Amino acid sequence: MNYEEAVEFIENTPKFLPKGVRNKSGNDNLSRVMELLGNPQERIPAVHIAGTNGKGSTARFTMNILATMGYKVGIFTSPHLVRVNERIAVAYPASGSMDAAGTDTRSGPVISDITDEDFLECFNRVMEAVEKNVRQGGSYLSYFEMLFAMATVYFEDIMPDYVVYETGLGGRLDATNIITPVATAITSIGLDHTAYLGNTIEKIAREKAGIIKPGVPVVYNTGDEVADEVIENRAAILGSPSINVAKTGYIANEITDKTIDFSFATGYYKYHNIILKVAGAKYQMDNAATAIALCNCMFDKPVPENCVRKACSEFYWPGRMERIGRHIIADGAHNEDAVKRYIEAVKLIKKDEITMLFAVSADKDYEPMIKLLSQRLSLDNVIVTTLDTDRATDAAVVSGLFERYNKGNTVVYHNDCIKEALWQGYNMVKEKHDILFCVGSLYLVGSIKGIAMEGMDK
Repeated sequence: MNYEEAVEFIENTPKFLPKGVRNKSGNDNLSRVMELLGNPQERIPAVHIAGTNGKGSTARFTMNILATMGYKVGIFTSPHLVRVNERIAVAYPASGSMDAAGTDTRSGPVISDITDEDFLECFNRVMEAVEKNVRQGGSYLSYFEMLFAMATVYFEDIMPDYVVYETGLGGRLDATNIITPVATAITSIGLDHTAYLGNTIEKIAREKAGIIKPGVPVVYNTGDEVADEVIENRAAILGSPSINVAKTGYIANEITDKTIDFSFATGYYKYHNIILKVAGAKYQMDNAATAIALCNCMFDKPVPENCVRKACSEFYWPGRMERIGRHIIADGAHNEDAVKRYIEAVKLIKKDEITMLFAVSADKDYEPMIKLLSQRLSLDNVIVTTLDTDRATDAAVVSGLFERYNKGNTVVYHNDCIKEALWQGYNMVKEKHDILFCVGSLYLVGSIKGIAMEGMDK
């Protein structure tokens, strides 16, 4: 089997259980496969991050900080946008030093996705263990379990100092939860994947809090008092130190359409004028603060201020208010809570006559998302398209919701072909030197990036 065949095999593996069906078996089957592999997930100190929104960005901030401190850091995230290799990566420490004048001359971390050759080798090793497990009465791995197992094998081979693992869905029953981390973090919590995790904040928070391990510190920044209480109670039961980042002293000094300047101070550490280059995405300040608190609970001494500043200034996370060429900004906001934060960011860039491309998965509660976008943004044109997945919605149905909530103030188009819809929106804004805002799904962002790579907006 070659690389392309391995990727095709994985992509044809079911990603989700049928709607409404919950995984009651936990990770027993996965654990048996990992044991056959020699439990590579236990070899390297790990950091574990869960949450509804912001967990990927927090993982990336954490990776940047650790790499800027001089550590080699593995990272496992999801989903990917263009190539599956994006999910498994390693950050090599920044090069350079402080010069005689005290100027930081270091470059940022060098981040490399797993190569096709290493991907295939890890796939073959995991498949060998999977087949043996099946012969012993076990089952094949799910899509996410397969990639997680491959990541642990890869990290065992390259031996980073730390690995940052982002959960896929939930926490308690997530494949990544078989690790025993040195620290955990729980980010913003909202209503998403309710068919699998429960239909209240309390139920979802309970699933996320399932990553907390006895005696292992947890930092959290959920944005919800009910969720905070669930996490605090769980941490108390397990004797795990807990830090509510929202109650620490981080403040925004200045927010513009290009950067955020913020400071973060506690009785233990102080960081002033941290600059994030995130196109007005205020929520990234919350994620950066969570990562800073997470890294600080890992060491006996505070993380040096120059490392925090450097790591944050070098932060980049695709699909989150990402500029793709001169005329496109794409964001993967795909639930109500994320859309609220997205709207805040858009308003810092453009307040009226907004042209938007929108697509959403059928398993999302997308009507509240559409209502928010319609009522809080001045939408001039909306192009609704359909995702190229088995979870796609009907563009005509979604278009109808935009027409209902905009009440004739917005021209709504629908086109089931993403490429045609993107070109339609792009041509609308290009002549006006304007911006096409794309939102609704990370799958949409991935498709846009793939099309742009073909030469859309040079």
